[in-house]
Amino acid sequence: MHTSDELTSATSGESAVPSFHFATAGNRFPFEAWRSLLIVLFDSFLPDTSPSGGFEASLIVHHFGTFLLCRSVVDGGRYRRTPARLARDDIDHIVISCLLRGAVTLAPPAARRLCPGDVAVLDLSAPMAFAMKAAETMHLILPRTLLPSAVAPVQPIPGRILTKDAAMGIILRKFLEALCGAARSLSAGELLALGASVPDLLASSLGPGSPVTPRDARGNLSRRLRRHIEENLHRRDLSPAGLTRDLGVSRSQLYRQFGTEGGVETYIRRRRLRRCLLILCDPRHADRRIADIAYEMGFADEAHFSRLFRRTFGLSPRAARTAARLGEGSGLGTLLLPPAGASFARWLTGLGSS
Repeated sequence: MHTSDELTSATSGESAVPSFHFATAGNRFPFEAWRSLLIVLFDSFLPDTSPSGGFEASLIVHHFGTFLLCRSVVDGGRYRRTPARLARDDIDHIVISCLLRGAVTLAPPAARRLCPGDVAVLDLSAPMAFAMKAAETMHLILPRTLLPSAVAPVQPIPGRILTKDAAMGIILRKFLEALCGAARSLSAGELLALGASVPDLLASSLGPGSPVTPRDARGNLSRRLRRHIEENLHRRDLSPAGLTRDLGVSRSQLYRQFGTEGGVETYIRRRRLRRCLLILCDPRHADRRIADIAYEMGFADEAHFSRLFRRTFGLSPRAARTAARLGEGSGLGTLLLPPAGASFARWLTGLGSS
């Protein structure tokens, strides 16, 4: 049996967008290979009447730095994220999916059959189940922390369906189609500009979600901490002491949550540096002084910020801004993008990390 990694091939061509293609064609155990690829997201099951040997599926994934854009074609199957699975994995992403052809049926409580052209907005931190049949679908996946809390609050958000005739559904569908087409020819500068601006565009398109109640706001500790950090990167007092004070958590809880990140202070510094990188690569901020960007993100000294930035990304803030503006892939290196040879699971879990 081949593994999913063996069936995954990176592609580049003339585009700066890292991409890979997976297909079950020619595999002795096609559904098992498909299930292995998707295990990072879902528990997958064959339809009751479908033999494994006749199963076919393919997946193309484009990495835009802050989000993944996927296009899948699949014979069928049942897919789910149960409460037990949610308790043991760390996937905290929002998915915007558009059905192009075939059928997708969402299980209760969102029981609904999608029609081609419909767009679904789903939260991977919430239990879900759905079935697919002869379906071709586009998916945009991005971390919750890249959306403001008014759109993607700490607690899981209910699934939303935007029908093919709804104005926002049409806009999102056309946008995903345009991204899929552009992925084949984007320059490095264009790629970084899109990675920096698309989360804001999606936030504006999706609008605010349901109000957060005090009970809901307690939510999952990991999500609470990361959301609070993301929304307070500008504060000079963002520190372990500040987090224990503001969120009522102990230092031992902080250590457990950020032990694999090198500690909470390291995590905060990395998030600040990455936010600065996004701003520097965003053409909307081309006229802003680098020192002002650094100060806004909580750095007290421009020279110290520049040293940290160079140590983290391999070039100076000014060089990063220039490379993004000129579209110089060699200068940009892998600032927002994954290391060569990374698997789909690594691409997904590494989104938004520095």
